[in-house]
Amino acid sequence: MQNKPLYILTYDHGGFVLWGKDVKPRLKELVEWMEKYPKLKVGLDYESFTFDEYSETDPEIIELITYLLKKYPDRVGLGATTYGQPLSLFVSEESNVRQLTYAIKTNNKFFNQTPDVYAISEFALNNQTPQLIKLCGYKAAILRSHVMGYGYTKTFDLPWGRWIGKDLTEIPAVPTYDEQGRGFNCTTVDNWIMSRWPREGCYWCLEDFEKKFEHISPLLASRYDDLTQDVQDITEYIETKDNYHYVLLEDLPELYGEAKEEMRTNDNDFHVQMPWGYCGNEIFNGCRSSEVAAVQAEKLNALSVLLGGVSYQQDIEQAWKYALVAQHHDVTICGLLDLARRFIPDSLKLSDSVITESSKTLVKRFADKDNESLLVANQNSFDVDEWIDVEVSENLSVFDGEKELESVVVEKNNVKTLSVHIVMPALSVKRFTLQKGVCSSKHNFVWNEETGELITPIYKVKLTDDGISYIEKVKDSSRIFDNGDGELFTACIDGENCKSEGKWNVVINSHYAVATQNGKIGSVPYCFEMLFNGKQPRIDCKVNFEIHNQKIGRTGVAEGLKKSLTIDGHRHEEKLNFIMNVCVDNDRRMVRDLPFAISDWNGAVRKNESYWYPEDDIRYDVEVSPEESFNSVTYMQGIYWLALRDKKQGVAVINRGCMGSLVKGNRLEIPLVYANSYMCGTKMLDGIFDDEFSLLPLDETISDVDLHKQAMSYEYTPQVFKIAKGDGDLSEYKIADFDDNDSDVILTAFYYEDGAYFARFCNFSDNAAEVNFDMKQGKIMKTADLLGNEISDINGKVLCFRPWEIKTIKISI
Repeated sequence: MQNKPLYILTYDHGGFVLWGKDVKPRLKELVEWMEKYPKLKVGLDYESFTFDEYSETDPEIIELITYLLKKYPDRVGLGATTYGQPLSLFVSEESNVRQLTYAIKTNNKFFNQTPDVYAISEFALNNQTPQLIKLCGYKAAILRSHVMGYGYTKTFDLPWGRWIGKDLTEIPAVPTYDEQGRGFNCTTVDNWIMSRWPREGCYWCLEDFEKKFEHISPLLASRYDDLTQDVQDITEYIETKDNYHYVLLEDLPELYGEAKEEMRTNDNDFHVQMPWGYCGNEIFNGCRSSEVAAVQAEKLNALSVLLGGVSYQQDIEQAWKYALVAQHHDVTICGLLDLARRFIPDSLKLSDSVITESSKTLVKRFADKDNESLLVANQNSFDVDEWIDVEVSENLSVFDGEKELESVVVEKNNVKTLSVHIVMPALSVKRFTLQKGVCSSKHNFVWNEETGELITPIYKVKLTDDGISYIEKVKDSSRIFDNGDGELFTACIDGENCKSEGKWNVVINSHYAVATQNGKIGSVPYCFEMLFNGKQPRIDCKVNFEIHNQKIGRTGVAEGLKKSLTIDGHRHEEKLNFIMNVCVDNDRRMVRDLPFAISDWNGAVRKNESYWYPEDDIRYDVEVSPEESFNSVTYMQGIYWLALRDKKQGVAVINRGCMGSLVKGNRLEIPLVYANSYMCGTKMLDGIFDDEFSLLPLDETISDVDLHKQAMSYEYTPQVFKIAKGDGDLSEYKIADFDDNDSDVILTAFYYEDGAYFARFCNFSDNAAEVNFDMKQGKIMKTADLLGNEISDINGKVLCFRPWEIKTIKISI
């Protein structure tokens, strides 16, 4: 064993976020160490935002990194593979792309180099990672989350293999070995040794690691851990070992050679957890708002440029960068509110500015010489059916030619809002005429205060002081969910189990009903609102809680641990949760969306998920019976939505930030607030905290892809602008013809960059697909990688997709 080489990869995990004050001292220490320890090779696992930030606030740090990279090109490596070190299963599909591309561009900008092997400290992995990183030019990957506070992945008993992801893209990768360690709130064994030996009860040493995995060759011990860890003792020790050899990321492909063995992963091989409700969900909701706004801004600006407007590429890039760093795992997990309150507003401000400036071109082109009008832009690649709002100064009705649209004007706090029902074709912009007066049509809403029954055009809702008793369909009286005598919220508040209680007020207008319950749960006042719009099946919900330092959620020690470990922020059972008991059969599916994916969740049982430190036995998930799985508590998490459904019906929860749920049988709970002891920094709450989400009842006609489109429509609502009279030359404009309505291919981005237009699509299906895509302007189309580099020509207008393929189209005008 002594003659067998052990390869050692050690990267300092840090950067501006969380570790700002420690970056410069550590870099200065590394300058000394490179002479002191001649064998040492070391990498810098910083978020690439660090380089942008310090180039303006502390250029000496950039100079130190530049010096190390130039002085020791074979011994110091750059490890920055994401711009903001996100937990990639909790950021949108386009955020996943931009985290990769902005990292590469920023690395090259400052140092004229970037890693060619993808590796991370904390959980920036998902089942589309092979496709995404290969489209960014990566040659290989390390399939390890070294610090598994929030996620761990599948293990393999191999030194090196072909990591095969959801779309069957494969990339060479070093895996996490079987029994190397997986579980929440732990690290891999080698990472633990190299970050903490011989301290902190680390009874393993590198010789133990060699012995444990002597059948693996080449054997790699890797460390991606905090730059503040005291690693001098083990660095000195490695200097004495002839068979220990440091490597950098770029050394791995040559060291390992051709990858032959398959390493297939599926969506459920990426186990994750998040402290939903932490900080009142302020950061999670804010991150969602900023990433959505950036996508909307770049789409509208691309449309504006098509119609003769100015490109705001630089502002869009900066809006994205602020959004990406707000998604940093330490911002979201450690509740770094000062950074969140800096980056999220700055991102939103830039996106809003781009939208405002871009709209000026559109308003000029679409202004009607005879009437004030509304301009609506649907930049989704599918038709949308939405109620949209715009502020007005008087009562107005809306016309599409001679046809009057459903609309209503509501005044609240001296502000009038026009809500109008718009059906818009995919990728289109249209002008609608405004006329004085109110809409003549109306819907039939009935509220019986005595019985607590609200009847809408499609639902019957029974409301009680305890919450929602049930919602059923008018057409056949089938229940969508049934909460008995009524439930709305439950929580453990200041150590007491509490249920919400309040009084309902229902306001009925010509085209909608708003049911509002003002009440209390324990000592926490709240205001919950459900909006029923016309015949739209979606029920939009808003809630705010007034919190003044109450302890919300229960604390305790994880069952079976040999040492105390606070995991309470990750345990959802007694947080302030929204409650539904969904009416589906026992063979119901739990299904959710993930980055560029839709997937059934396999119902892994909470009690079998591992929390361990190295002194504990390594424990793995075990097989359980379907009945045990059904009756056990499971945590299900999606990006935009999650759902319980059987073959006939179900309910989806579409969210604007809180992406988690607790499921037990058919009981679905959405955690909205946690404020109690927490291992990464307790954050008590004082103020008003808001959440928005939507309930979408499902039937057998709504496929999972249809559900995803409806969620996208909720998130990326058509943009609307009120415009004065003018001499515009357009009344309608089609960005492109795209036969997506009956297909599973969805546009995820449309933007203008460096003189060309880019449209990115994903096939959200297990089946191959062909779709026509015909830009109204620009006929030269090529496929491109995620960095905009051309890959191949496209013959004609037909785009061909393999299952789950991501494809970017470059259009030259």
